[in-house]
Amino acid sequence: MRIALCTGLGVAWLAGTGAVTNPGGAGASPGLAALDSTTLASRLVGKWSGGRYEPGSKMPHQFTMNWMKASDGHLTATVNPAGGTAYETNVVWSSDTGFVTASAPHQSRELSEEVVTRTVSHLKGDSLWGKIEMRPTSYGGRTETGHYTATRQK
Repeated sequence: MRIALCTGLGVAWLAGTGAVTNPGGAGASPGLAALDSTTLASRLVGKWSGGRYEPGSKMPHQFTMNWMKASDGHLTATVNPAGGTAYETNVVWSSDTGFVTASAPHQSRELSEEVVTRTVSHLKGDSLWGKIEMRPTSYGGRTETGHYTATRQK
């Protein structure tokens, strides 16, 4: 399972680093998916609340997300973990069944170090779910994985 997640994130990372030509056209930022983001944006934009679960845990780490479409066409969100510092994340790959995000480096309260958060997400109606990985920006840090669920706030 971990190999599949890492492989998926690796492919998404390659797509986001420019190994794929800029699919968004001249106005899009390199490394940010503008692939038919209009369809995804119409389903994703708005406020969401949810919980992140560590493997084997039933106690969620609560968070809220506010998704919006940036002026250059890519999808971006502000993620605000309960009791933590808000951080930005962007869609780096999308399809008709899901999307992959990668965050800017931010401080993790749980790991007590700077991390980059990546998700492999699925969207259906007002429900969002997927796998999450917090990877440290330092060599010796600990990676934390899990899953999350979220619902649209009305």
